[in-house]
Parts: sequence; C-alpha cells; structure tokens
Amino acid sequence: MAFVRKYLPSQLIYYVVLTLYAALSVYPFLWMVSSSLKSNREVYRNKSLIPDELRLDILVDTWNELEFFRYFVNSAIISLATVLGIILIYSLAGYGFAKTQFWGRDKFFLFFLAVLLVPGVAVLIPLVQLVRALGLTGSNANQFSTYLALILPMVNGAGPFAIFFFRNFFRSLPNELKDAARVDGCSEWGIYFRIYLPLSTPVIATVGILNLIASWNAYILPSILINNDDWFTLPLKLRDLDLQAVIQWNVRMAGSVIMVVPIIILFILLQRYYIRGLTAGATKG
Repeated sequence: MAFVRKYLPSQLIYYVVLTLYAALSVYPFLWMVSSSLKSNREVYRNKSLIPDELRLDILVDTWNELEFFRYFVNSAIISLATVLGIILIYSLAGYGFAKTQFWGRDKFFLFFLAVLLVPGVAVLIPLVQLVRALGLTGSNANQFSTYLALILPMVNGAGPFAIFFFRNFFRSLPNELKDAARVDGCSEWGIYFRIYLPLSTPVIATVGILNLIASWNAYILPSILINNDDWFTLPLKLRDLDLQAVIQWNVRMAGSVIMVVPIIILFILLQRYYIRGLTAGATKG
C-alpha cells in the first residue's frame, strides 16, 4: 500500500497533463469539423461544437461547386508518385548501406544523416532555378513536367530520413537470410526484391505515411512552380478560399475536412504497421 500511495499521485498528474494536452490538440480539429456542418452565420454565432442545424450540404456543395475532385486528383497523383519514388529508391539505398560492403560506406551514411540538419528553405531558390533551367517548369511547361518538377525535389528531400529508417531495419535482420539465399543461387537484386523488401512492410508503412502527409500538405514549392489554376493541389485551392473578400468559414472548413479525411483514414488502416516501423527503424541497428 505504501508503494501505491507513493506513486499514485505522480501517475495521476501524468494522466491529467496528458488528458489536457490531448483535449487542446483535438479541439481545433473538432471545431473544424463542426464548422463545416454549420451555416456561415452560425459559425460566428454558435461557439458550441454541436451545430444547431446540421448542414451536410456544405460538404457536398464544396466538393461539387468548387470542383474539389480535380484538385484532389492532382494532390493524389503528386503524393502517390512521391511516396512510390521514395520507397523504391531509398529502400535500395538502405539495403546497400546495411547489407553490402563498399568503400566509404559509413562515411557516406553519415553524410546523408548530416543533410537532415539542412533546412529545406535554405535550398529553395537554387532548387527552383535548377528545375527552371531543366525546362520542367515555367510558362511553356506542361502539366506532366511541372508535376515532375514537384515530385523529384520532394523525393530527394526525403532521402536522409528514409535511408536512416530502412538501413536500421535491414541491419536488424539476420545475415543468415542473405547467406541462405546466396546458397540457393539468388542474385543481389533477387535477395533484395524477394526477401528483404517484403520483410520491410512496417518501415514502408512508416516512411510512406510520413512522406504522404508531407507531400499532401506541401504548399511552398507547389505555390512557386505551379502556374495553372487547373493544376492546383488541395492546399493551393484552400489558399484561394482565403483570398475572397468575405471568407466563408464554413466552406473553408469543409475544404479542410475534405483534405484531411483521406490521411486520417489511411493512418487508421496502417497504424499497426506504422508503430512497428517506428520501433524497428528508429531503435535497431
């Protein structure tokens, strides 16, 4: 009983603090959802999270009248292509750093980790100048090249983080797997594609979700490179809603709900793999 009396107050404080923090974190999201189901007048008048009149038509009208489906597809194309490139390229790099021997392997790995300390905004201007020099963006660029100019920098920017996770995970796998595959006549590519890549599902989920969120919410680079309204992503379309003379907050919040719901659904479906990937990729190796 003395042990319980000693530690119960401290645990109670932890629970109270965490509960308050959770409430403060969740409240803005709940307010966003609530406002998307109210009329604009009620958003100003009613401070409660429960609408006086449930207006599901706000979400439907925002999706249809503002053609959110087009911008949803644009965001999906850029985000999925970015995540696919990150997983294919940096899972290979992680495997190379973990399971192959070459000159300067550890030094190159430390170099990639050091790049994590460089803020992305520091290389923004040279990056924009580079993609314009390559003809990937500008007044004469088409939609495909403009999207390519967005995807390639985001894939490149995710490199150090993704390599770190994949490398640590692959190092945690026993070398006997590779030795057994070699005895069976498997090549280096075969070992990677047939054995190590399928086993890295948790890290793929973790790296994929984190980079999908980052590319889905990307604003600065798309706002600089995209010069056609029809090619806008969801964040750029939401910016247009803020440029109106009178902001319709219910429409603005409805657009925000449309933007975050796919990410929430994806995270719920993959949260088990996401947590396993964080544990395996960040702590082992």
